[in-house]
Amino acid sequence: MDWRESAACADEDPDLFFPLGSSGPGLREREQAKRVCSRCPVKAECLEWALRLGGPGGIWGGLDENERAELRERSDGGARGAA
Repeated sequence: MDWRESAACADEDPDLFFPLGSSGPGLREREQAKRVCSRCPVKAECLEWALRLGGPGGIWGGLDENERAELRERSDGGARGAA
């Protein structure tokens, strides 16, 4: 079974996870999407998929594109520092 079949967002409006803007209605949608992610049994798999894919916009695994970019930077920086 694909992890997406067990996702908490499977029955939600997909537009919720691609909010327009970072204030007003967009901020409320972003927060609502993250609440859905917070109760998702496959949140880790979703985030891993988004990090591996490297560029999808929207909320994946509870993080928006900026938060995922920061996570990638921290991960890359740690790997370089260890080399």
